Amino acid sequence: MTIAPQTLPERLSARAQDTPEAVGYLFRDTSGSWQETRWKDVAKTVATLAAAFGELGLKTGDRVAIMLPTSPNWDYCHLAALACGAIAVGLDVHDAPGNLHHVLATTTPRAVIAADIGTLDALSAHCQPPEIRIVAEGEPKPGVLTLSSLLRSGSPPRPAPPLPSPDDTATIVFTSGSTGKPKGIAYSHRQILLACDALATHFTSIRHEARFVCWLPLSNLFQRILNVFALSCGASTFFVDRPEQLMRLLPEIRPTLFVGVPRFFEKLHAGIMAELDRKPLPVRAVANAAWNVGQRIASAQRAGHGASLPDRLLAPVARRILSPLRALMGPDLQFMASGSAPLPLWLMERFHGLGWLVLEAYGVSENVIPIAINTPDAYRFGSVGRPLPGNELVIAEDHELLVRGPGVSLQYAKASPTDSGHDECGHLHTGDYARIDEDGFVWLEGRKSEVFKTSTGRRVAPSPIEAELKKLSYVEHAIVVGQGRPFPLALLVISPQHPIAGRLGTADAMSQIRQDAVANSARFPDFQRPGVLLVTTHPFSVASGELTANLKLRRPAIEARFAAQIESAYRIACHSRQSNRPTIVVDP
Repeated sequence: MTIAPQTLPERLSARAQDTPEAVGYLFRDTSGSWQETRWKDVAKTVATLAAAFGELGLKTGDRVAIMLPTSPNWDYCHLAALACGAIAVGLDVHDAPGNLHHVLATTTPRAVIAADIGTLDALSAHCQPPEIRIVAEGEPKPGVLTLSSLLRSGSPPRPAPPLPSPDDTATIVFTSGSTGKPKGIAYSHRQILLACDALATHFTSIRHEARFVCWLPLSNLFQRILNVFALSCGASTFFVDRPEQLMRLLPEIRPTLFVGVPRFFEKLHAGIMAELDRKPLPVRAVANAAWNVGQRIASAQRAGHGASLPDRLLAPVARRILSPLRALMGPDLQFMASGSAPLPLWLMERFHGLGWLVLEAYGVSENVIPIAINTPDAYRFGSVGRPLPGNELVIAEDHELLVRGPGVSLQYAKASPTDSGHDECGHLHTGDYARIDEDGFVWLEGRKSEVFKTSTGRRVAPSPIEAELKKLSYVEHAIVVGQGRPFPLALLVISPQHPIAGRLGTADAMSQIRQDAVANSARFPDFQRPGVLLVTTHPFSVASGELTANLKLRRPAIEARFAAQIESAYRIACHSRQSNRPTIVVDP
């Protein structure tokens, strides 16, 4: 049996030899037309750039920080740096300045590659000026090179540097920083390819003819792993550098699979519902009725039994009615996958009724191999699927999920040996409560760091409550707090685009929000239901520090930003709260 290459440069070389004429990368030019790059040309561009990097003196172990838009250039620079034995460090253009400073101070890059001079100069304010400075756009200037000049350099290259070994470090990535400062994690070539190959064993239908969409920031390691997965199986990757254009482009991309974060799927559903709301009442009623038929059929399918006779008879008509909505994702979609945070169960059920299967996956930054994933052949909504090969899972006495395996990092960068997150048996403590059912599916039950106790001694897991509150069409984000307080508080961020945002403070708007919040939290015990609602239209963002690059909540930062408002809301609520009727306070 042929052993697949165990370094990324070798994996690219093998792909260029196996399918040289197949299309590897596609991107849109300034006219909006898709430009194709074949695998042989991808490999040639990487080799040319690697030779130029070698001429500049880049060598094994040097760190290369990359802050570029989501584009083939990102991958070219990434793969060329690895071909020199260097270590790639991805930077997110939307990250908070404090995080950028921390990442650069931790990694001390010898080279920085940025989109333009302005971005490069801004990065230089966060670290000592790197020896090698490169931009993707603009004219060369003293001390600054351009990618285009490096790619057309005619100088004779030095002898090719020795290829990295499988256990050489390929990248340093950083945790999301949702609970504190991001921590740097080093991963080898072997570990990254283990992750790709684990995905390949679970998704056997994804092969040469598949189409991937690269739209998440490539500072995100999982997006890079998906790109290498596409490279490994010979699929084509479409690069979309402006996420706001994604929905318009998906019908022409026609993805085979689509990977997103929960916020994308929430916005997708909200957009569909907003579009339906603009239709005449009869059209809206017919579409909703068809969608309900689809949901009942999908529910029966998941339960393992046939749909009712009336629904089977209505199914062909329902499919035709819903086909314009399904066309939003193109005709070739096999499934979608969601990660980085829990996806609400109701949303998966809604999409399944439409004909879209959304599968949840689960991983942690400290394990490069996704810990568990649902597949089209084996999935359960609400679970995160079965473990991937190489992951050994254990449930601790307090129900925390522990993992051990070859993809688990050994230590954080610039950290003491005791700051590894491992126990004496080598298990990584994920920080997530979980259970594993009799069929091997993993079910998450909340983050240890998020669960809090009220002053009455009751434990509250905020995520399920937040998921119910986010069902409200006008709620962008919901965060539940209440450590040491008599009852939980729900901070609701209202979408500025929703009509209710313009009526905040009026009696009817406050009454509607209160009634909706009470209805959506009714299934929880009394002590878990929010006793006060703090309503705001101030958005959370990555740049202001409330969200991670994967759009997860940074709870400490949010609580710090709204500390005064939370304190005031509790004072008001404790004086005016009525039984089973939460107090509502508007952040001015």
